[in-house]
Amino acid sequence: MGLDNGHFSFFPFGALFFLTLFSFVAVRIYAIRQRYKVQGTKDPEFASILKSRMAKGELDENEYRRLKDLLAKK
Repeated sequence: MGLDNGHFSFFPFGALFFLTLFSFVAVRIYAIRQRYKVQGTKDPEFASILKSRMAKGELDENEYRRLKDLLAKK
């Protein structure tokens, strides 16, 4: 980083910029993957809610299957 033939070298700043950009993208991808991994575990939660409503008599079996298929599609 200095004057080379009268021109200032921006290489270290460019490398730092791309390293920072890469880090932000990597963290964002990790956060998105974790969010979708967590959402994948909510399916049994929906099933248990629907089963409890069916046990109370609020849903019949056809509605249970229809709602479970609808929620599983995403």
